[in-house]
Amino acid sequence: MVSLAESPELPPPRCGIIPKNIYSCMGNPRVVKFDVSNKCGASDTQCDRMTCLFRESGFMNGDKVDTKKLIEHFNEYKKQSPEWTSAVDQLQTSCITNNLPPQGIYINCPAYDVMMCALTSFIRNVQPSQWSTDPSCARARQYATHCPVCPNDCFSRLIPTGTCNSCQLLPRSP
Repeated sequence: MVSLAESPELPPPRCGIIPKNIYSCMGNPRVVKFDVSNKCGASDTQCDRMTCLFRESGFMNGDKVDTKKLIEHFNEYKKQSPEWTSAVDQLQTSCITNNLPPQGIYINCPAYDVMMCALTSFIRNVQPSQWSTDPSCARARQYATHCPVCPNDCFSRLIPTGTCNSCQLLPRSP
């Protein structure tokens, strides 16, 4: 049986901007409470928004991420959403660290870095059974299987190609 990601009917993957429907196609993993997300939605930048989400969720200690609280949060998340255990295990070892390099265009924005790294872990570790079978999800699934996950800000016209922190050597599709 051929998976959607390798289906001969699909054109080669288009890497770059994260497909808008990828979250809904993955089953919408919610790692931040809805009311907190709404409260921080009007932030000026993604860095400001992620910092707001972390502050409101109690994951910041001054200007640093409180790794202990974040680990506790994700341990509880695994209990309530066991289907995401592999993604959470990956993010706990790769993303919740004091040495996480910048993940996008922001320097000194640890909340953004952790969230971008966590997003990558969720995209990379979504189980086949979690993917929507809706045909509109074929591209998102193909992207998750074949493409590097880079912040959409990296593709802004103002950011010189190859200079985004986590995407310096991003192979782009035509």
